[in-house]
Amino acid sequence: MVRNGLFTARCAGFLFALALGIGSAFGQDAESKLRRQLAVQAALQQGRDNLQRGNYQAAVYCLEKEIARVDGNRDYMNALREAYRGYIRELQQSNRSAEARTYQERLKILDPGYQIELNVSRPSNPPTIASLAAQSAPPPSPVAKPAINYTARPQKPDEPYDPFADSNSAPASSNQDLLERARRDYDAKNYESANRLYEEANRLDSRSTAPYRELWAFCKLYTATAAVNKAGWVPPAEAEKEVLAALNLSTSLELQRQAKELLRAIGDRRIDIRHVPAQGQKWPEVETTNFRVIYHESRELAEQAARVAELTRTTVIRKWFGEEPKPWEPKCIIFLYPNADFYARQTGKAKDSPGHSTSARDPANLERVVKRQIDLHCDVADMLTHVLPHETTHAVLVGRFGRHDLPRWADEGMAILSEPREKMERYLKLLPSLRSRHELFSAAELMALHDNYPEARRITAFYVQSISLVDFLSSQKGGPLAFTRFIRDGLESGFEQALQRHYGFRDFKDLDERWSQSAGGVALSGR
Repeated sequence: MVRNGLFTARCAGFLFALALGIGSAFGQDAESKLRRQLAVQAALQQGRDNLQRGNYQAAVYCLEKEIARVDGNRDYMNALREAYRGYIRELQQSNRSAEARTYQERLKILDPGYQIELNVSRPSNPPTIASLAAQSAPPPSPVAKPAINYTARPQKPDEPYDPFADSNSAPASSNQDLLERARRDYDAKNYESANRLYEEANRLDSRSTAPYRELWAFCKLYTATAAVNKAGWVPPAEAEKEVLAALNLSTSLELQRQAKELLRAIGDRRIDIRHVPAQGQKWPEVETTNFRVIYHESRELAEQAARVAELTRTTVIRKWFGEEPKPWEPKCIIFLYPNADFYARQTGKAKDSPGHSTSARDPANLERVVKRQIDLHCDVADMLTHVLPHETTHAVLVGRFGRHDLPRWADEGMAILSEPREKMERYLKLLPSLRSRHELFSAAELMALHDNYPEARRITAFYVQSISLVDFLSSQKGGPLAFTRFIRDGLESGFEQALQRHYGFRDFKDLDERWSQSAGGVALSGR
């Protein structure tokens, strides 16, 4: 949903008091709670049964069916994660890559480290022994020793320690065996096992691992990624140590880039959570650096919402503005209502609305945002994966374009691009049918819609083309940063002139032609 009421007169405190004051009156009765719990447990059992049989598609179906009721149940989410992973493998093995991407996007929400895993641990062409070993200087030639047949023995408690004694030497054959086993594990993509073997070989003789530094660094990065994924939201300290060790080992610019990305992702996920218990008629809260999540039922779901909002905020600011985020003051408030009826009563919005955001700016300084608020209801199945990232993007974009409001087409397009790619693709499939009904806009028409939405019959076309145009322009040279510069310039001097300066298009008609080609040849102007 689009932002609402940039200069709303109603203060956040009034709505806050209203929402919290009557919250206890709308709790679900015991019978409905029992039915919900039974449905969830039945779906979980069916999902687990299908997982044991290796029927991942059926497991996904059973578990997704009741996702709106689970309230962040950890066992349920773990089962769904396993089902997604298995089904993704099956789709990839069947060369159904487009379908696999749909479930990969969902898995990224349940398992935020999965994106790192895709980038780091599954390269299409992993390094080979020959190519990577050749990048490092060979170890110094060892001093020749006479062949000695012996068996290492433990030191006696009262025996003086002699570090140069033969009993403290490691046989070269043992070390070479470790390196051979590590190589075989690496070739078989058993990177965690290879990492342990390289560690052991290095302890025996640090010179022996010198030719394998790049391979070992890759294995460390893989191991760290697996540890981050397994840990869930809070990454283990050992994972960061492994990444730092990989950086120290590797001279590969690409591997160092990926290691730095993983370090940043680990840092992004260190989100401090503070719980504020319910007091009197007030609901409990989950508080982070930039958000206050005020919730009615599930504490775990509120925590997840806070983390998703923080990560989305960081991602959006970096993507569109190329900046490291600064703390918000005041914080953005997120209300989590238990169901659509409650949401509608509290906000005055339609029950079929999945959620919305509101904001207000200081009239004396339009770049200063004095209020950000997001209202959602928890019975929407894709609240965490779609709705919350969308509304958080709206909250980020407000106040970022000087004295101007962001045009609605750009605001909606950028917000939907924060959702899984499948959502955008689902919209874009409507282009041919919209064209046949003569509902499409030219670029000039779309960009002229600044503060208002079009007539009802063309609202779908507005959303579809807003997504398409933002995606098209932000994919040009300069990427998302060039797009936001274009928007700022267009708001000041007009979009047709800004198109010439930033993208080299002659005029709106030239943009229409190029945009049409990117949209699969669907003509986007002319009725």
